Amino acid sequence: MDTLKILIADSTEENRLVLKSIAKKMQCFDIFEALDGIDALELIAIHQPHIIIIDVMLPRLDGFHTAKLIKLHYPQTIVMAVTSIIDPNMEKNMASIGVAAYVHKPIDKELIHFKLQSFQALLHSRKKEYKQVSVEEALNPFSLDIRHFKTIFTITNSEAMMDFGLWLLTRCEDDMNITCPKIDITVELFYELMRQKLRNKESLYIIVEESFVEIFITLQFETSIELQAKASALQKELDEQCMIKDNAACIRLRLHQKEDLQEEKKIIQTVQSETAPTKVAPSETKDKSETKDKKVLEGKDKELLRQSFVEKTSAIDYISDIGGDVLDEIRDLESLDEEWTQKLHTIEREPSTQSLHDFIDNVLGVYVKAINNLFEFTALGYALLSLGSFLKENAQLIVDEPAKLKTLAMLLEHLGADLTSWREHIFSLQDTADIHYLDSSFFSSCMQIEQIIGNKELATDDDDDGMEFF
Repeated sequence: MDTLKILIADSTEENRLVLKSIAKKMQCFDIFEALDGIDALELIAIHQPHIIIIDVMLPRLDGFHTAKLIKLHYPQTIVMAVTSIIDPNMEKNMASIGVAAYVHKPIDKELIHFKLQSFQALLHSRKKEYKQVSVEEALNPFSLDIRHFKTIFTITNSEAMMDFGLWLLTRCEDDMNITCPKIDITVELFYELMRQKLRNKESLYIIVEESFVEIFITLQFETSIELQAKASALQKELDEQCMIKDNAACIRLRLHQKEDLQEEKKIIQTVQSETAPTKVAPSETKDKSETKDKKVLEGKDKELLRQSFVEKTSAIDYISDIGGDVLDEIRDLESLDEEWTQKLHTIEREPSTQSLHDFIDNVLGVYVKAINNLFEFTALGYALLSLGSFLKENAQLIVDEPAKLKTLAMLLEHLGADLTSWREHIFSLQDTADIHYLDSSFFSSCMQIEQIIGNKELATDDDDDGMEFF
């Protein structure tokens, strides 16, 4: 495959131009462009590109869900996410679905070029042998329980670092059921350190040690390491999995079974939800006109949230256990699909706090009331009620800014489509193996709307809401 096909999906023309110029200089790509997630999926079906560079915040269908569909239907396609959002949870989620790289904006042209070179090499040859040297003493500071061999790379230029990245990606991704979320950050950190040292014409080596569940990587230099700002930020992302001392940088990578990683993510979400600041919670007795009320999440609510996130139940088993009246009320929500869209159009045509309140009370509020009758979906009711309260509190600010109002209408349209899919697959088709497959997505969507409309920075420290963004 001499010429490779690459798709660039980004709603911003300037970003597409930068990425296109990088790919054109490599003279080995046929380039296609998409402005949103739906457009990207249509072009992928036609051209089946080998590499896809995708922005996370795409219109119509966001980058996470687009990438998820791509990896589901075209698992061999290499996907690289590019985003201005700094959120470790999103990076973990991207890695868990098979996204090969995650790059922060503003776009680093040299880094993108390096990654494209790595992907090009991976596509041309997924099997490559390297010299392995048997030893009996562990070099890494994390564990002595390793196999009695090392894999050594002599790094003399960017191509040698690319070979290491290729080897590591192939080593961890050959088994489709194995994933290692920190690969991309590891290679990027080593690349930053390499750039600094090669300018000084230093020799450097990468030594890889392995146990059956972990990989330990040590990057050794001739002189002490002086961390620049970007390398320091990457080390912080790796947290306790990275140690830098004197002339060596050591990283510990754990190999996850993908199913184990998903379960671990759900447990983390539950713990974070329990320790999050006070949010709006649903009441089993409120009707749609009272959706603005709030209460503190206490014992019972926390237990319900835990159950909603953790326990796995098929749609068939769930429907057989719930009462007919409750099921009828949920199925009646189908009549709201058209009204959901109509009221959003009314808000755009006739922007007013009254039209926005009408949507919140008579559409979103009806969903909340129906969902509050479902013991298993307290988390979803909580997310929708919290969103409704937020929109009411900021109604005047929203209607006074046309661009913000248009963005809100688009985001709410996506949310409505997700709710329709959730309702159909669980209560009508009953074809889901786990009724909670969209729990975290709904939480993320609602929180994302609040972040975008509220002009808030995405939290990356301990003061966040414990939610992840897609």
